[in-house]
Amino acid sequence: MIYDRYAEVYDRSGQIHFSLRMISYLSDLMPRLGWQGDSALDLACGTGTLALSYAQRGWRTYGVDASAAMLAVARAKAAEMGLTVAFSQQDMRTFALPERVDLVTCCFDSLNYMLSVADLEAVCRRVAAALRPGGLFAFDVNTPWMYENTWSGTFFVQGEGLAVVIQGTYDPDTRLAVADLVGFVQRDDLYERFAETHEQRAHSAEEVTAALAAAGLVEVARYHCFGFDPPRPDTPRVMWVAKMP
Repeated sequence: MIYDRYAEVYDRSGQIHFSLRMISYLSDLMPRLGWQGDSALDLACGTGTLALSYAQRGWRTYGVDASAAMLAVARAKAAEMGLTVAFSQQDMRTFALPERVDLVTCCFDSLNYMLSVADLEAVCRRVAAALRPGGLFAFDVNTPWMYENTWSGTFFVQGEGLAVVIQGTYDPDTRLAVADLVGFVQRDDLYERFAETHEQRAHSAEEVTAALAAAGLVEVARYHCFGFDPPRPDTPRVMWVAKMP
């Protein structure tokens, strides 16, 4: 299972900075769209940074992720912060909540882990079932341009007591991207090695639009992520927003 070993050092490896940036971005984005609400789900919540920011605002908050290890970190952070979030281990394609919510977010290219159009549509249908009428679904997706131009190669990340080497490859014919990750975590005077393989798919804009429509969701906006300009041909990441009618 991906993230089983990486979860322990995920935040320390620098990945938390994306979530912190997304918190600020969504804080600007939601009022811009006239959104109001007091309940939210962060889908593929990982170590819980975004979900915990919702709980800090006093919202009823849910966090769903497939990785037990990531959820363990999220629950520990919630306990340390004295916050209540209903975290649960579920598959994005089949998850269910005990109530409908006003907002569903799915960030850090989590939808790119859906390797087929059918999987993408399945997630959108479950999101539609989880949203109240008028609720919003906000999510970012890596574009084919990003995979074609920045994914392939070898990347090195170093943090406190850890080092991670990532080898990325991309097949433009299948639009499948692979990241082979090897990490080294310090244990006293030694380093423990772990390895994971992450697979993603470059969904086209047309496929995303069709998946939303198939679920009964209505697209209301799309942006060059972390800004409010329309996507460009060289946009690496698009922020989409759809509404439950």
